[in-house]
Amino acid sequence: MPKKILVADVPGLDARLAEVLAGSELRFVRTVEEAMRALAQEAFDLLVISVHFDDSRMFDLLREARTDARSKSIPIVCVREPGLGFTAISSHTLEVTCRALDANAFLDLATIGDDARRDAALRAAIDGLLPRGD
Repeated sequence: MPKKILVADVPGLDARLAEVLAGSELRFVRTVEEAMRALAQEAFDLLVISVHFDDSRMFDLLREARTDARSKSIPIVCVREPGLGFTAISSHTLEVTCRALDANAFLDLATIGDDARRDAALRAAIDGLLPRGD
């Protein structure tokens, strides 16, 4: 049975994430509100949040997901993608903040070599957090 993954990203990342996460059932959302509605309506195996999601509201969604009883136990991977514009926040600051807000993983794909290595790193992080079986 395919794993259900909620992906909170920007439209430009959809195709790449769909390719990397092939075999999973994906639902893409664009706002914090849409993401929280989806989490309230469906059970997901994982939440992936892009730094640039909803005008850079990754931390807002992470905080809300972790304080809502329906979603607080879902594994969450936060991702910084390359090529989506400069962020003044350092990779280390992003990672520390994600961990403080109880994300299971933070990947700065902008610091990982080529696309193949980025895709492999993302896939490995997600596979490590998805529940086994089924």
